[in-house]
Amino acid sequence: MTAGNLDNLQVKMTSQGQQIPEAPTFWPSEEQFQDPLKYIEAIRSEAEPYGICRVVPPEGWSMPCHVDWASQERFPTKRQRVDKLRASQPYGDGRQFTLREYKIMTDEYLRLWLQAKHPGKTLSGEALLAVLESDYLDILDGTAGPGAVEVEYGNDVDVHKFWSGFPKPDIATRDLSVAILDGIAFGSPEYYMRSGWNLNNIASWPGSLLRHIIAPLPGVTSPWLYLGMLFSTFSWHNEDNYLSSINYHHVGAPKQWYGIPGDKSGAFEKAAQELCKYQFQKVADPLHHMNTMFSPLKLAVMDVPVYRLCQAPGEFVITFPQAYHGGFSYGFNCGEAVNFAMPHWIEHANLANERYRRIGRLAVLSHDRLMFTLARHCDEFDDSASCQQLRKELKRIMREELVLRPQLYAEGVRRHSSRMRPSQDYTEAIDAVAFEEDDTRICAVCKHTCFLSAVACNCSQTQVCCLRHISYNCECPSTNKFFIDSYDFDQFDAAIVEVEKRLAMLPDASVPEHAQTQE
Repeated sequence: MTAGNLDNLQVKMTSQGQQIPEAPTFWPSEEQFQDPLKYIEAIRSEAEPYGICRVVPPEGWSMPCHVDWASQERFPTKRQRVDKLRASQPYGDGRQFTLREYKIMTDEYLRLWLQAKHPGKTLSGEALLAVLESDYLDILDGTAGPGAVEVEYGNDVDVHKFWSGFPKPDIATRDLSVAILDGIAFGSPEYYMRSGWNLNNIASWPGSLLRHIIAPLPGVTSPWLYLGMLFSTFSWHNEDNYLSSINYHHVGAPKQWYGIPGDKSGAFEKAAQELCKYQFQKVADPLHHMNTMFSPLKLAVMDVPVYRLCQAPGEFVITFPQAYHGGFSYGFNCGEAVNFAMPHWIEHANLANERYRRIGRLAVLSHDRLMFTLARHCDEFDDSASCQQLRKELKRIMREELVLRPQLYAEGVRRHSSRMRPSQDYTEAIDAVAFEEDDTRICAVCKHTCFLSAVACNCSQTQVCCLRHISYNCECPSTNKFFIDSYDFDQFDAAIVEVEKRLAMLPDASVPEHAQTQE
């Protein structure tokens, strides 16, 4: 089926009022709500097949937004041509606003839109949202009539430079534990400060695999704030390194979400290539740039499962590993989001790592360093399946080194006399020094972080490559190149032994060694 035929079907299906199925919503009890990661794990089997889900806090949750609305500080925006999103139109720099200026501008934009597009109508509630969603899909499809539709989106606002809508904890977040909440009244200021649902806390909450990354990594381990307006769009994407994300709606108009199950990401990408052929011909991975959006109804026509949900203030949205998601705002709003990873993420981590290496995409964190850091902390794993996945990934990494290192020596590559870094001291926690170190050893070919080993050449003082790409790094003979490592095979063995010791203490989940999520 061609993209042109899809356009015709889209218009027909929209006129008939076809609905995209709803993603699930969950209402935890106060007790269930106490530990976010345990609760998300409890609902995962039901929620993950939808890619996204909504979590409504228990009655009594009414956290005030801690953004300083009176601040005179201006935040940057991006200009989005909503009518060009299917063409992967790059975002330009927008204006800078104070919070008050931005709200005034966005409220006026909504008023003028309704006045121009729906004159004489009094719309509110669900009827208003239905009309605006239809408008949005028409804009994406190019059926909304002539004229540019441009908005300004305050995305990726760093909470460390500006504001967080959550109270910032006055304790070291990596020392948080559920026990801290004992005796603290649900819904009290102290509860909001210490809760794992406070997005300043969740990445380092017990059970999160990111809790050993102690350096703030904006948008990943520390939140970003999002200030939206009518039709401001978060385009189709999945999270960096296929991580999970948690998104909270502080105040304002609802936000419309669309999600694709993680195990259907391949079908989504195939459909995206069909719908955006020209963009995929120009760029290896246009979805990575997060400026491509097309109607979710087109995916439904192509038999790609897609689900929707509408997020109101005070609600959380969870996205699961590898799940594509996108959506837009119905008016002025303020939200906040951050990544997190639970043990089951490990089976997705290698898929992300290998994909990034194929297309030369730089990862936000070193896959190999994190795997060996987790091995140092494998006593925190409490399920056999995830522990087996960690062991499997460590063995895969070790096998590659076992095969490629001798090949390098046989080709004449010299071994460097000293190691890059005594890595046993640098897998206890990943701090700012570790990130700086990783940034200096990125493979020039595939952008993989060469944490365990690398090959350098006398022709360059700075450039290195991974063991896979020695022949592509430069044209010098192998004898001009030298190998440097930070882990030897005894250290590999020791890491695997630690994981196997932990595995022996856990109930057998009988997970086959070959089991892995398909991309």
